[in-house]
Formats: sequence, C-alpha cells, structure tokens
Amino acid sequence: MVRPVVKKKTGISPIWILPIIALCIGGWLLYKGIRDAGVKIVVHFENGSGVTAGKTRVMYKGIPVGMVKDMKVDKGLNSVSLIIEMERQTKSKLVEDTRFWMVKPEVSAGRVSGLETLFSGIYIGVEPGTSSVKRRDFIGLPHPPVVPEHAPGLHIKLRADALRSLQKGSRIYIRT
Repeated sequence: MVRPVVKKKTGISPIWILPIIALCIGGWLLYKGIRDAGVKIVVHFENGSGVTAGKTRVMYKGIPVGMVKDMKVDKGLNSVSLIIEMERQTKSKLVEDTRFWMVKPEVSAGRVSGLETLFSGIYIGVEPGTSSVKRRDFIGLPHPPVVPEHAPGLHIKLRADALRSLQKGSRIYIRT
C-alpha cells in the first residue's frame, strides 16, 4: 500500500488578501482624517441669535475658513459658547489678539452694511492676530471693528460728552 505524502503549504492563504487590503485602506483614511482635521476653538458671544450649528460659517475676506459645529449656553446663563472648527491652515493665526464678531444686516442713517447676510444668513467675521501666544478660547466682539487694527494709515479716536447727530460709522470731513 502506498502512503500519501503530506506537504505543508507555506505562505499566506489567498483568502487573507481582501482583509489586508481593507485594513490598509482603513489605515490610510484614518491617517488622512487626522492629517486634514481642523482646529477646534471656542468663541463666547453675548447671544447666539441667528447662528445655526452646521450652517453658520466663519469668513475671512469673503472666504470660508471655519464652521460652527456646536452651541452651548455658558454657566450663569450670561453668554453662549460657539464651538467652531477652523481649517487647518488657520492654526498659526489663532493667537491671543485674533478677533471674532457676528456679521448681521445693519441699516442706520448714514450706513448700510451686511446686506449679503439677508440671503446667506449670519456669519462670523474674523481678523487674524499678530501675537505669538497661541489661544483656543476667545471672547467675540459685540460689534464689528470699524477699521482693522493693523490697517495702514492714521487712526484717530474722537471723544465727546454727547453724540448728538454722530453715530458709529459716521464720516469725518476736514477742510484743508
């Protein structure tokens, strides 16, 4: 009688190729997700009227650079916290003198601003800071800055006992 010869097969079974490929694809997606993840920050505002999580954007010079992901009422019920995910390339400009404000439509005697928000909705404006101290928690401005702090030119602050016919954004004329 002839005895069968038993040979041990070496190597990986072809059935394991598909799980290995799936593991490689999963690892690549995880790496890409971590690499491209945005920066989470918190901005505190007096109120969150008009802001919607998942829809309200953070804009810089008309370009979206972030999105409101969540909203919470602060302890003491005095303000709201907006959890914002900023794009990765803004990370270096999220420093202690970075300023945030809500852009809403505004109509006054001498000025009309923010009309684009009638169609697109309220958005949050941002002015990058120049400091070197990193920060992830900010206090939002109650009103948009009239002139960017670092804009070139002469900056003058006027002080008066009463406003009378003056209001924020009024033009100043001089005779030369």
